[in-house]
Amino acid sequence: MIMKKIKLTALLIAIVAINFSCQTTSPDRSIGFTNWSDDGETYKWHLGTDKAVDLVVELDKVWSAQDYTKMRTFFADTAKFYHRNGKSFNNTNDFINYISEGSSTTEWKFTSAYSVDLDPSRGGEHVQAGFELTSKAGDSIIKSEVHEQYYVIDNKIVQWRQFSLPMN
Repeated sequence: MIMKKIKLTALLIAIVAINFSCQTTSPDRSIGFTNWSDDGETYKWHLGTDKAVDLVVELDKVWSAQDYTKMRTFFADTAKFYHRNGKSFNNTNDFINYISEGSSTTEWKFTSAYSVDLDPSRGGEHVQAGFELTSKAGDSIIKSEVHEQYYVIDNKIVQWRQFSLPMN
């Protein structure tokens, strides 16, 4: 009976030790700072997740195919949009209608994406994405570097911002 209790205790200790040694959580990896928050307080950034980045990658595929109906499923209905040309939109329908008007001579190459988060326990991630754009204006070719910010909550984009710099 005593031997059985010793074996059981040893087994429990081994299971607990294995459980702690197999933990995949990394130490708190906070970086930088921002006051871009609901309450205006200053917070540190944390590394985000691939799930939010994957959403933006999938959106890019749908956008490239000009499937505007499917694009709508990536955004919250009341999402806010800030285009690099200064135009802004307070809902998904107005934004989709704007980008789908006319024919576009712009081609883009998706070059990078990563996600950061203010508070991983609350939800909501900020995906940063980079693109190289080539546009045609008459006989001229215009190249620019574009940066986009996507604020993602519950696998929906609730805010999109786009910035652009000409490339020499």
